[in-house]
Amino acid sequence: MSQTNAKNELTLDIDTLSYGPYGIGRHQGKAVMIPKTAPGDTVAARIVEAKERYSVGEIVRILKPSSLRQEPPCPYVGQCGGCPWQHVRYEAQLLAKQKSLEDALHRIGKLQDFEVKPIIASPFTYRYRRRIRLQRDGSKRLGFFTSFSHHLIEIDRCLIADEKLNGLIERLRRWSEKLITDVEHLEVVTGDEPNQNVVVGQSTGEFKPHDSAICEQLLKENQSINGLILRGAGWRRTWGEVAVSVIPEDGLCVRVDADVFTQINSRGNRQLLKELLAAADFNRDDRVLELYSGAGNFTHSIAKRVGNIVAVEGYRPAVESGKHSARSNGISNIHWICSPVPAALAQLKKQRQHFSKVVLDPPRTGAKGLQRDLAALGAGKILYVSCNPTTLARDLAALTQQGYALRTVQSIDLFPHTFHVEAIATLVR
Repeated sequence: MSQTNAKNELTLDIDTLSYGPYGIGRHQGKAVMIPKTAPGDTVAARIVEAKERYSVGEIVRILKPSSLRQEPPCPYVGQCGGCPWQHVRYEAQLLAKQKSLEDALHRIGKLQDFEVKPIIASPFTYRYRRRIRLQRDGSKRLGFFTSFSHHLIEIDRCLIADEKLNGLIERLRRWSEKLITDVEHLEVVTGDEPNQNVVVGQSTGEFKPHDSAICEQLLKENQSINGLILRGAGWRRTWGEVAVSVIPEDGLCVRVDADVFTQINSRGNRQLLKELLAAADFNRDDRVLELYSGAGNFTHSIAKRVGNIVAVEGYRPAVESGKHSARSNGISNIHWICSPVPAALAQLKKQRQHFSKVVLDPPRTGAKGLQRDLAALGAGKILYVSCNPTTLARDLAALTQQGYALRTVQSIDLFPHTFHVEAIATLVR
């Protein structure tokens, strides 16, 4: 229901949350997307951008708050763009994530006759991030960007960050003020083992030699910071111990340089691996292909259960970390290929290689255009891990055109208070 008054304000009932930072109402049959709203809200809103198929608006005032609302505990939530759903109760967030995933599979993928399993909640809804990114502006301040802008808000702590990371922010702020190298952001990373905290700085220019002493001093004066990486186009400098540990399951430790991708939710990552292993049902007769393997977040655990595995990853530092971890864990049945995935896949097809199962965990852009080469490898089961319902739906639809059938989809929440959701899709033929 919607109404318009003389001030061009709309009275909207918010029906659902979008895959994005918006609640959605309807006006004259057209979707209106309003940030900072919750399903069940009645709001007075104003249109700020009208598009052909939908409009974007802003809240003027809340006329009737939803029972699904909660008071956000974070003091920055009205400005920081990081947790756009923090005003919504967690159980409603989970339902919205599951619905956005199902909607994408049906609407975009036109997929039918598959089981959607209930979403698995994150073990923690706060203090779950083991890495955070602090933006750095021209005044050398550290903080987060506000919603829909590059305006920086300085912060003292982040409620979704591991407390070990929060304890470093003020020390890094003082260090940032002395740093001459043009660093645009800092990532602060903690490992799964005690006393592992590494800072990673990304620069837009050259390293200034004057900063070497300042970087050494940071580690000398702060025993809780184990390592520092500064990098830019064509250069990378390190101080101290720059690797952290990821423990995907008991009895296995993967060592990764802090500037190599790792899942941000440690407990959630263990649950993700557990669900992947259950869905795949690996055995010693399996020959597995893993695409976008990274440093081996899944690879090493799979290797312990199968005959052999070929792991493909285009980022060489990740491959080198993966090889080192395999040696440390006494795992010898992984064949690593450092190559862009499309090129490696085409080569494997040309070689007429066959695999019993395929695992892929592509970036948010998905794995568009790989379906024919994938199908040529003869796998009876494909496990597709995704953090983007839209590209997942597109790619699953393409795989069904190659003779695969979607059987199950399991969603897992690794990112409370955001619209992001992880999913494992199982296809068979």
